Order: sequence, then structure tokens, then C-alpha cells
Amino acid sequence: MPKYAQKMTTVLITTYMCLISFNTHAQSLSLPEINITQANGKKFTTQQIPTGKAIALIYFSPECEHCQVFMKSFFKHAKSLNEVLVLLITYLPLDRLVKFSEEYPVADYPNIVAGTEGMAFLVRDHFKIDNIPFLATYNKEGKLISTYDGNPSIEKLKKDLNIE
Repeated sequence: MPKYAQKMTTVLITTYMCLISFNTHAQSLSLPEINITQANGKKFTTQQIPTGKAIALIYFSPECEHCQVFMKSFFKHAKSLNEVLVLLITYLPLDRLVKFSEEYPVADYPNIVAGTEGMAFLVRDHFKIDNIPFLATYNKEGKLISTYDGNPSIEKLKKDLNIE
């Protein structure tokens, strides 16, 4: 293969790898596809997310001890988050979500949507979540502010969204 062909091949491969890297990074900055079933059996999808509202996406398991500690803290501060759409998403079956919704005052807050994505793992795979609870915050324009996994705090959530 001539030298110019080798250089051209190298340039094309490098360009291709950069485009793949950019596309992966860009995808992680956007809100993932949401398709969850709520405790009442109703579906909630990406298309139902209101525009112009900050979002806190929390991926959790109702059976995880760290998640339970986080949720207790979260619901102590839930009133201060009334202007934020909060998506509580799990992968566990609907019966576990129903039990969670009975133990925590989810229904008391119209801005909180709790649901299960089941085994689809759209959200989990989008963020490549390894540790829960996981938190992603988005501004009112739908741009990702930050992500936290394993041990997020309510203080970080409030700081990201400029909530006192």
C-alpha cells in the first residue's frame, strides 16, 4: 500500500473514532428514552415530560439499603423540590414499586413520577449505571448538569438546580 494511502487510512480511522466518541458523549448529555410503568399501571414516557422544567432523574432499587437511606432524606426535602420534575426509576417488577409507593409518600407530590422500566434497561444502559442510587440533574433547557452514583446527596441535587 502506498504511503499516502496509509496516511489517508489513518486519518479516516481517526476521524471515525472521534465521531463515535463525540456521538457517545452527546448521547450521555441528553435525557434518555423514558418508558416506565407507574404503580397505578399507567405508562409514562419521554413525550410526557414537560418542557421548561428542571429534572432530577433518580435510578434506584426499593430493596437497596443505600437507596432507602437516600429516599428517606429525599422525601424530607421533597417540598422544596416542587418546581422540579422528579423521575424515580427502578428496574424491579411492578409489585416492588407498588410496595415502595405505599411506604413513601410518592402520591403526595404531583411533580414526582415513580415507575419501573423493567428489564428494558433503557435508562440504566444510557448512563452505564453500575452503582445505585444514581442521580442525574437537568436544567430547564433539558441539558445535563451532573450525574452522581453510589451515594448522591440531596445537597448536591439542590445545588445543581439552584434550590435553597
